[in-house]
Formats: sequence, structure tokens, C-alpha cells
Amino acid sequence: MLFPADEARHAATVLRLHVGDHVVVIDGTGVERTVVLSEVALGKVTGRVIETRAISQRGVLALVQGVPKGAKMDHVVRMGTELGVSEFFPFLSKRTVAEGRGRTERWQRIAVESAKQSRRSDVPSVHAPAPLQDVLVHIAGYNLIVMLWEGEQTRTMAQALARLANPASIAIIVGPEGGLAETEVDAAVARGAVPVTLGPLILRTETASVVALAIIRYELGRRGGSESG
Repeated sequence: MLFPADEARHAATVLRLHVGDHVVVIDGTGVERTVVLSEVALGKVTGRVIETRAISQRGVLALVQGVPKGAKMDHVVRMGTELGVSEFFPFLSKRTVAEGRGRTERWQRIAVESAKQSRRSDVPSVHAPAPLQDVLVHIAGYNLIVMLWEGEQTRTMAQALARLANPASIAIIVGPEGGLAETEVDAAVARGAVPVTLGPLILRTETASVVALAIIRYELGRRGGSESG
């Protein structure tokens, strides 16, 4: 196995690996390979595969995130990858301030690096920003769609998850700064989205995303249900 040039440099100069070391190689497809290194140089690292394991994927978790300002989406992608998001759908809405033009490749690179750091065997996909209506069509086949909305006062994430005994795919919609317009909420509900609350506190959009994902992971794990990642 020949390592890509950037990974070879990282292995030789940062990790300071040596011939004979064993490493776990992830290709982003859900397969892990144990490799024993046979050559380690600044521009070239090779090794021999001694074990291959297919890691079962336990569900799909999509984050539909209103594009936030500045570098906040970087944070959302990084933390979301660590929390098991399978797909990121940045969206544009009536109250979107930033559009995220030309940043999709950067977000995908962040997802790759975060997947490596957290030892994920797969790498989530980051889609280009699109209007919310288009994204709602794309996620229509998900078993459960939940939507964070300040207008919902009683239904919690746990109650929404209880609607399905074992959801195989969950999408969560989080609005941008300023939240979602009521017409957008109505459009999402019409396509099956379930509004939920995270409580009385007002959270930043990038904070709300991470909190909601953590709650989903906890609830599915507690119930022994399907868990993404």
C-alpha cells in the first residue's frame, strides 16, 4: 500500500513512524485496514496490509444547518463529525446572512480531518449550500425529521425520538442566526418535520446543533436503538 503524499509527510514528520510500526488506515468507506510499514521517508510511505475489517454502519444522521456567519460552520462540521453526522446539508433561508459560497471544499476537508482524529471509519459528506426547500426534498425519505424551533414549547427531542421504535435515519434541522421564518417552519412541517425544543435558554445556532446531536446520541444509546457513526 502506497500512502498519499500528504499522509506520508504527516506519518514521517508529525507522527514520527518507523519501519515495522503498525497503523490503522481508514479510507472513508467504512473499511479499516491494519498496515505494517515497510518504508518510511519524507515523500514516500508504504506498507503491507495484514488485516481488513468492514465496520458496520448503524444508521444515518443528517444535520440540516442554516449557514451561519464567519467560521461557525467550520465548528459545526468539526463537532458534528465527532458526534456521528453522516451528511451535512448547509441551507439558505430568508434569515440567512452568510451564504457559504466557495467553502464546501474547506468544510469537506474539515470533515476528513475530524473523522481521522475521532477514529471514524467513514467520512461524512458535506453538500453545497442550497435553498431550504431543495434540502427538504432531498431528506424526504428519512425515517424521522426533527426541527429545532423556538415556537415549540413542550415537545422535547426525547419525545420526538419516541415516535419511532428504532429510527434508521434521522435528519435534524437547525436554523441560522435569527431562526427560521414561520413560512419555512410550515413548509418543513408539511414535509413531515417534527418541531422540538431544547428548553428555555436561547442558544447560538452552532451551539444548538452540537447540543441537539449530543442529545440524539445519548437517547439512542440509552434506549439501545440505532446509533449513527
